[in-house]
Amino acid sequence: NGTNPKADPIRGGKIRPDTARGGRKRAQVEAFAYVVLELLRRKRNVKQSSSSSSSSSSSSRPTFRIKQADYNILNNNTNNEEANSNNDDDDDDENISNTTIVVPLPPLADLLSPNGTIISDVSFLLDFAIIAFPKTGTTFLKDYLNRTNEIHLHKSELCMKRDPIDVADFVRKYHALHLAYEQPRHPKTVRFGIKCPGTFYRTEDVHVYRKYFPRTKFIVGLRHPISWFESFYNYQRYRNVSGLPRDTSQLVGRCDGRHFHVCTDRGRFHAALARLGKTPMREEVELDLLLGRRYEDRQIQQQQQQQQHHQRESDRKTNTTRQHSEKHPPKKRRGGGRHLNQNELPNRVLLYQVNQIHDRRTRKELSIDVARYLNVRASSLPPIASYEQTKARAIDICRGDEHEEARRVLAEHGADARVWIREYFSKHPSVSVVESRSFHRILDGWGIDPCWNTTVA
Repeated sequence: NGTNPKADPIRGGKIRPDTARGGRKRAQVEAFAYVVLELLRRKRNVKQSSSSSSSSSSSSRPTFRIKQADYNILNNNTNNEEANSNNDDDDDDENISNTTIVVPLPPLADLLSPNGTIISDVSFLLDFAIIAFPKTGTTFLKDYLNRTNEIHLHKSELCMKRDPIDVADFVRKYHALHLAYEQPRHPKTVRFGIKCPGTFYRTEDVHVYRKYFPRTKFIVGLRHPISWFESFYNYQRYRNVSGLPRDTSQLVGRCDGRHFHVCTDRGRFHAALARLGKTPMREEVELDLLLGRRYEDRQIQQQQQQQQHHQRESDRKTNTTRQHSEKHPPKKRRGGGRHLNQNELPNRVLLYQVNQIHDRRTRKELSIDVARYLNVRASSLPPIASYEQTKARAIDICRGDEHEEARRVLAEHGADARVWIREYFSKHPSVSVVESRSFHRILDGWGIDPCWNTTVA
């Protein structure tokens, strides 16, 4: 009711509604004032109901439903308004902080166009994702978390590799799940997640999370590269995948598409995690770790010798040495003095080790830390029971001369990953680990070849 029609009713001063910025600020102020007045009105109603009934519970929290548009305005303006709005009534502050603002679930048509294009914020549909690497306990963790009513994970792997086809399919499925569970946009009593191992190997997957799900929490399992390689190789053979050589020295280096993603380079977990952009990646020491340059000169020499051997074998059989050399030139040194430019993803990350699932001393801590990370009650999760893999093993990587080269390379990857994860990645404020002492104790073992208990030079 001020004399100046353009005066800001809360902060004072003037607003210029003839500008785009002024129009937005005016809408923000009006929405904020509307919410404050409504909360104060509800406070008076609560006081009146409390005085009329002495048995009413003092711990009840009033609920206020707000329109989606007003929630978006307030959500974008929270930081600015909180710094400038001071309330003299302490009771009013307490009442507002104890009030739950319920934002209803928007209809699917407001999120997805008829042709499958994402037209609004869909990040609220995915609370967390178990991603990163295969054979790191992802299936076990999915099944375990699905045993509580406060979490829902898709029963099978659900990956989003194609934008927008896979993203649109996810939005349809998880919007329907929110309806089935009667969940609003905010706050939710059920956390929704997916499992998709291998995400950090693919640039397109990382792009999807950067574009659509920047607030989704990541849960990432890790494992000693030698143990991981053996498990992944045996898993692929168990699936009756043909074409995997018994001599694992043929799987050293990058995957070439012939061996179903089984290669030593996929054990460079630190290089895959670097896609999140959580570290500077400008110091030569860090670049040497990420690019494997500490061992690369020796690797190039050995690869050239191995390539010459294959060329001689090919020459004796098909006399196509020249064509083979043109198709498979010697690998060049990685990184040649350049920096790695990765834009940081804002997503939070929780790291765990597979050994922590099997160790009875750390299982309970794993359950508690994951529950706290996902904002669910730890008591809703059952104890983690021990289990053992009973599948037959195609190879024992610790036995046989044909595995020595692959094991040596994987041990070098583990030594580099140990240093990088400890000294760079885990120090980022958005990265946390399950039970820090046991996590880093297990991580220190990555610098050792478990078959011979020897430290990697």
